[in-house]
Amino acid sequence: MIIAASTLAVFFAAISIVAGVSLALLVITQEKSNTSNEGMAAFHRHLDALSDQSREHLRSQLREAKQRQTKG
Repeated sequence: MIIAASTLAVFFAAISIVAGVSLALLVITQEKSNTSNEGMAAFHRHLDALSDQSREHLRSQLREAKQRQTKG
């Protein structure tokens, strides 16, 4: 009975160690791939794409196309 209990405890300890190491590896690899600078740069690119200045060329193209349609 004592041997079975200690075997079970060793089994659960081994599972805990493997789970802990796996979690640590996942956290380390995620931190390397996602830096805050990259995230902020992507956020600023997104905001710039939504700005009025970045869409001005599209508005001018639409105005020109509308003028061509009304002339033709």
